[in-house]
Amino acid sequence: MSTRPRTQSSALPNIPIRSHHFSAILPTISPILTASAADLLAALQTHVETAGLRAVTQAGATFQPQGVSIVLILEESHVALHIWTECRKATVDIHVCDYSQDNFTKAKFLTERLTAWIAGNDRPRWHYWCIEG
Repeated sequence: MSTRPRTQSSALPNIPIRSHHFSAILPTISPILTASAADLLAALQTHVETAGLRAVTQAGATFQPQGVSIVLILEESHVALHIWTECRKATVDIHVCDYSQDNFTKAKFLTERLTAWIAGNDRPRWHYWCIEG
């Protein structure tokens, strides 16, 4: 019997993907510090939808004595938010990919929405990376 390697009749297309990643450490306003994981997830879901992105599932955890982490998995990738109650800060990661459409503008708009929601009038600096392959 021959052990010749099998070949596929059709090769997968070489479709380029662009990945946008925004990250920030934001000062937090008081309502964020006392919100439950469920309340934070509901609010984050609203901001994601307003930005034109689509969440497909979510997870959240509350830590003792303090702190909350939440994640929304998006059709486009994910958004993670970690509340550091004792430091009055939040870390935020937004990662979206361009597969069938350019999502940069949506992700950038989401940074503005989350800054206003989490930091109020403070305007901290977001870090941005773009990776293509």
